[in-house]
Amino acid sequence: METLRYYMFDFWEQESDKRISDYPLMKGGPWIAWSIVITYVYFVTSLGPKLMKNRQSMNLQWLIVTYNLLMILINGYFFYQIMIPYRFGIDIKIWDFQRTEQIDHSPRTMHICLLSYLYLISKYMDLAETIFFVLRKKFNQITSLHVYHHAIVPILVHMFIKVSPAGGPGAMFPLLNSFIHTIMYIYYTLSALGLRRYTWWKKYVTQLQLTQFVIFGIYGWLFLLNQRGYPKIFTFLGIIQPVIFFAMFFSFYKRAYRLSSDKQQRQSKTMNIMDTIDTNTNNNNKMTNGSTKTIINADDEDNNRICQNGHINGNKTNGHIVVDNKKNE
Repeated sequence: METLRYYMFDFWEQESDKRISDYPLMKGGPWIAWSIVITYVYFVTSLGPKLMKNRQSMNLQWLIVTYNLLMILINGYFFYQIMIPYRFGIDIKIWDFQRTEQIDHSPRTMHICLLSYLYLISKYMDLAETIFFVLRKKFNQITSLHVYHHAIVPILVHMFIKVSPAGGPGAMFPLLNSFIHTIMYIYYTLSALGLRRYTWWKKYVTQLQLTQFVIFGIYGWLFLLNQRGYPKIFTFLGIIQPVIFFAMFFSFYKRAYRLSSDKQQRQSKTMNIMDTIDTNTNNNNKMTNGSTKTIINADDEDNNRICQNGHINGNKTNGHIVVDNKKNE
């Protein structure tokens, strides 16, 4: 019981970085984060679909476009803040696995703490994407992968910045993740605007995500071997989470693009079959589209006529011109 109490309360008080403890949602342990995430999961998987069951789906196109544009700006800003002012993460010691001391309250360090906190808020904003799916009744898009990814990331980010908000290894995740999300929300914006011809590169976004998890996995091993001063749970999470994410995203990738390939093959086979049927039908009727043929049958004067670009349906044509030979004589 004492051990449970320690990890639920005392651990977070001892390990938390006081430079960020006064921000909203950052008091005590990550229980506010857990409450938000549990409420989110319950709504998008149970309550939301029930509420929308007998309601019309909502048209949220322009709300979604606005949201996507906002997320492009937010994620682009985080990427810029790490890449440019801090020289690709070098100045925030992205390769230094020693936990930073809490005595540094310089403006620059406090700015990094603020960025870490704002990044956490952006992860909560990501949850709106699933809520839009519910309101639009796009329930097929609320997959286990989607819900797990959106639910676990705010918790992990909350836990890490609670302990180390001022750079170090914690900067690697937002560096890559904000870059991927900037590209991802550009794709979402084009898709929401109906510009399908410009979204052919969808699978490459998933490939970037897979690459991201490989990098996180390698970085996690380096963190495990070299870290100094971090709680052991962070070394465990640094290893296991990239593996889980990679496995889930790779499974989705294989399933999605194998099905897409199979669908294209089926469509191709169907077109070939239809072409064969059309060719056989035209040969049997002695007709060719784009040409003029005379159908002559001595026993049936109604068939002694010219059909242009059509097929005979009994003694009538399906919306095509029929020219009677006798009337023209």
